[in-house]
Amino acid sequence: MVEFFSHFAFAQMVLCVLLLLPIRKQNPSISLFILLMLCGCGYIFRSLLAPIELMSTVWWLVQTSLNALPGVFWLVSLSVFGDHSRLKRWQYIVASLTMLVPLTTSIIEALFTFSLSDYPGLYGLVKYGALLLELVLISHALVISMQHWRDDLVQERRYIRGGVITVSALYIILIIVFEQLLNIEWPVLDIITSFLLALLVTGINFLLFQLKQSSLFETVDNSIAALISKSPELKSSKELIKILESMEADKLYQQDGITISGLAKHLAIHEYKLRSLINGELNYRNFNDFLNFYRIKEVAEKLIMPAFTHLPVLTLALESGFRSLSSFNKAFKNTHGVTPTAYRKKNTIK
Repeated sequence: MVEFFSHFAFAQMVLCVLLLLPIRKQNPSISLFILLMLCGCGYIFRSLLAPIELMSTVWWLVQTSLNALPGVFWLVSLSVFGDHSRLKRWQYIVASLTMLVPLTTSIIEALFTFSLSDYPGLYGLVKYGALLLELVLISHALVISMQHWRDDLVQERRYIRGGVITVSALYIILIIVFEQLLNIEWPVLDIITSFLLALLVTGINFLLFQLKQSSLFETVDNSIAALISKSPELKSSKELIKILESMEADKLYQQDGITISGLAKHLAIHEYKLRSLINGELNYRNFNDFLNFYRIKEVAEKLIMPAFTHLPVLTLALESGFRSLSSFNKAFKNTHGVTPTAYRKKNTIK
């Protein structure tokens, strides 16, 4: 049973890689996801082979992919679900530590022909420090995927956030705790984990290629800067007119803590229908992007008007609905390419 499920999961991962390879240049997240699937292949490959000779080429490949898996999973979660966030160099460095620490230890042991286990203090620091880092990264990936779950307007991506990513994170945590931390070897546990892995990878492939591939990976520019240039035009739909009027006339975006469920109740529109309209008709993938369009538009207009030059940027940001200056500055700069202060100096009407 274990061998069957392992072969099945391996084939699904290879299929996923082959299908994504032709479009890998369309989005950096796709390349990271391919790398994640390859790391998963390395993890399964270990169980499909007979005992691997230590320090052999295959051993190094398997160990590299196995140790890199938690870090790559963290990067994928940040890239795909951390809306409008570009991965920074320090994030790549942190993610690489899950691979570099164990491999560096193995290389030192091989070169100097000694075992780190002969030094209990150092061994515990390296082993449990590495495991702690892996658990922290996986837990943070879980938080990232669920943090903006309610504001996500792409229904298929909400399924992936709420289901696939959650199950994946819990699965990896299960493996880390039972296999690496507790060293438990139960035949039943092997069957359960191999079955869950096969089911998980099958679910990922279904969501990616049977529903909408673009639900997970953006292949067009959906940044706030691109959205801000699209002044939403009124459509024939009465519901859509009500939505736009609530923003333009009622300025509901200024309400503190407004949520998509709150807006749905205010407009007497079913929440699912509201998500579909904002996403399908107005091309917004996130509810905050929709709100920020109007907030930034309002602040940008006031920044250049002489009647508001005496008001600090923070005041204008809070009045428009932003909760903090940092989130406003980030959204404003993504939209206009400059800080609010620089924008005011450059464009103030004389």
